[in-house]
Amino acid sequence: MLSVWEPAKEYTPFNPTAFTLAAVGHLPIEHSMLALACHGALSRNPGVRILSIENGAEWVPHLFDSLRSVYRRTPYEFSEDPIDAFKRCVYVSPFWEDNFVDYVRLVGADRIVFGSDWPHAECIRDPLMFVDELTGLSQEDVAKIMGGNMMKLMKVDQPVTA
Repeated sequence: MLSVWEPAKEYTPFNPTAFTLAAVGHLPIEHSMLALACHGALSRNPGVRILSIENGAEWVPHLFDSLRSVYRRTPYEFSEDPIDAFKRCVYVSPFWEDNFVDYVRLVGADRIVFGSDWPHAECIRDPLMFVDELTGLSQEDVAKIMGGNMMKLMKVDQPVTA
C-alpha cells in the first residue's frame, strides 16, 4: 500500500524514510492494542499484564480517541470501558524524549515504565540522569517510573530504605 505513495526500495533497518515513519510509525502497536481491547482480551483476562517496549507513547492518545469513539458508538460490543481495561492491563514505556507528565496524566503513573538499553537508538547513555528530566511529577511517581512499577510487575521485593 505504501508503494502507491513512495516507490519501493531496499529495506534498510533503522533507516526508514520520513514518509514511512509518518505513515506507518505507530500502526503496528496501535492495531495490536486495539485488537486486544476491542476483541475483549483485556476484559476476559483482567490479570494479564502487557508491556509496550520500544514503541514510545505517542500512539496512546490516538488509541484512546479511537477507543472512546468506538465505545460510544458500539457500547454493546464491550463488557467494560476499553480504556479502563487498557489502563488496568497495559504498561507503556515512553521514549526518553517524550513528555512523561502528559502520559502519566493519560494512563497513570502506575502504568509508566522507563528503560534504556544504550547504545540502542531510543536510549540515553546515563539513564539515572533521566530522573532530572521528570520535573512536574511527585517523587512517588518518579520512583514508580524509574523502577518501582517494573519491580512490582516482576514481583521483585523492593529494597527497604532508611
